[in-house]
Amino acid sequence: MNAFELALVTLNLVVAIVYAAILWVMVQQRRLMDKQLKAMQAQLREAERTRMAAHRPILRVEPPTLVTVGLPMPPIEERRLRNIGVGVALDVTYFIHERGTGIVWIVGGLNPVGAGELSQEFFIPYPQQLFVLNAALTITYADVFGNRYWTLYEFVTQAHIFGEGEPKHLQR
Repeated sequence: MNAFELALVTLNLVVAIVYAAILWVMVQQRRLMDKQLKAMQAQLREAERTRMAAHRPILRVEPPTLVTVGLPMPPIEERRLRNIGVGVALDVTYFIHERGTGIVWIVGGLNPVGAGELSQEFFIPYPQQLFVLNAALTITYADVFGNRYWTLYEFVTQAHIFGEGEPKHLQR
C-alpha cells in the first residue's frame, strides 16, 4: 500500500468518524426534542383542562318548597337547581328514578341555568312516597363546548354525587 492509498483510507476513516459524530449529535437532539414535545403536550393538556374547567357548570338541588294543591291532594315539592359552577348549564334534563335499578319514572326539561343562578321551578309529585320507593333525582346538562355532566341527588340522604359524561346508573 502506497502513501496515496493510505491517505485515502485515513481520509475515509476520518469522514466516517465525523459522519458518526454528526449522527450521534442528531440522535441526541432528537431525544431532547422528544422530551420537550412531551412536556409541551402535557402543558397543553393542562391548559385545555383549565380552560374547560373555567366553563364547567355544576348543578346542585336546592331544598324543597312544599306547595299545597288542594285539600284531598297531598302537597307537592317545588324544587330548583342552583348552578354553583362558573359556566352556563345547557340542555338541562331531570329524571326521577328508582335508586337501585335506575328505572326512570318522570322526565322533564328545564331552561339553561347561568353561573350562580337558580333554575326555573319544577315539581316533584308525592314526595313522601319517593322516600319509601328509594327514589333519586338525576340532572343531566352540558357546557358551552358540548361536554356532558350529571348530578345525582338522593332524596333520603339529600346527598349530591357529580359526574362527567352520560350517567350509567339510568335505564333510558
